[in-house]
Amino acid sequence: MAQGAIQPTKASLNVCTINDIPYLPNNFHVKELRVYEDICKSYFTGQLVIETMQNAFEYMLGPTVPVVLEFEAPRTDKGPTRVYRQRFRIHSYESHPLSGGTDARMEHKIQLISQEFYNDRHNTVIRGFSNLTGTAAAVQIHDQFVQSQDSGPIIPIDSTGLIGSAEVPHQARNVKPVKAIYDILDRCIWAQYPSCAPVYFKSAKGFVIAPLQQILETAPIVVDYYYYYQKLGAGNDLKEILEGYEGVIHFKPLTPPGESNADSTSMMSSFGKAIQFFDPKTGQTENIPGNIQKILGLPWMNKVPNVKARVQQMLSEANKSNYGAENITRVINDLMQSRSTAKHGPGGYNLAQEAFLTLLGYTQKYWVSVPMQSGLNVTCGDRIQMLHPIVEDGKPKQVKKTLFVPRLIHEIKFTEGQKREPLVVNGITDMYCVHW
Repeated sequence: MAQGAIQPTKASLNVCTINDIPYLPNNFHVKELRVYEDICKSYFTGQLVIETMQNAFEYMLGPTVPVVLEFEAPRTDKGPTRVYRQRFRIHSYESHPLSGGTDARMEHKIQLISQEFYNDRHNTVIRGFSNLTGTAAAVQIHDQFVQSQDSGPIIPIDSTGLIGSAEVPHQARNVKPVKAIYDILDRCIWAQYPSCAPVYFKSAKGFVIAPLQQILETAPIVVDYYYYYQKLGAGNDLKEILEGYEGVIHFKPLTPPGESNADSTSMMSSFGKAIQFFDPKTGQTENIPGNIQKILGLPWMNKVPNVKARVQQMLSEANKSNYGAENITRVINDLMQSRSTAKHGPGGYNLAQEAFLTLLGYTQKYWVSVPMQSGLNVTCGDRIQMLHPIVEDGKPKQVKKTLFVPRLIHEIKFTEGQKREPLVVNGITDMYCVHW
């Protein structure tokens, strides 16, 4: 397709209502909007930047006021154009004047959050669960308390074994719904994915409950992206070329704060919990050196170079207590489950989980910025493929990677400045990606 036939990043706003008031020149002007998706959250967040006349905001702005956003990035190549629609409430806002006099205008930066956040904050769970799988119990809490009218269906991946029994049920005692769900899932195991590490989050397709390894390895690959360079003359300078809606605008490596190295305090604490187990029935503890060797023998330890030596050295020198870093209350709670399906049981699920999560700290991570035309096809929990150049022996070479998308940002900028000057690049999706 000819370069002039496509319009990367061109996005349009179909619907924007605040307290049922639509955006119109006489109501308010939309300057920017952003929607954030994250597999660490059971809700979406967003940001809306608008302008109003100084006396035209009273009926719009206020805590929990409903906001509806609908936007799209039309394609000219006959590819599918996805319409993105979400319902939010105003969480907070701040305003400042842009001009004075009779035509005084104000800019308002509005922070948005979806209904599930309030469903969680306004409810408390007090109930017991007997003879249910952990995921079935979590679904019951989600359906009753968390799900909102536009949440869509939950997608459970059933866990192995039962939590609670008729004699000793699992108790959700005076906790918020999302906390109750995480408490249950934290005790779940999946025999087909021993690393467990459960996730519970909202995506554009609906809610997901699954072991993290499962979605890392089997989530759909929704878009194939490419990042092309052209070599200039006989030199080694490389020029970026963007072609098509699947062309990448920016491709940047990063390591977020808290993941600067996998020997961090938090990660070593997790390993400390895994390598020791105290059985209150017998008063026995498991062997720390033996469990360290089990961790080092897990297959994920071979995924990232130079990991084993650092982990072995740190664990061997840091662990002094017979109880490791384990919370004994949590261990006692596991007694309500069958020992064979408890995370601290003989299956080694606790070791596999902590090793798996630590290895994620060593994996390569990137920010990938793409035109919104293709970015709207991706939601958190999906995977993408990325073809990008590297330089090997002084020569450019194309390599392909499969990347998991745990979080992303859909961003549109319509105008800037007091004169509302239009922007050429206005619709972009930024994806935080993990190579696994």
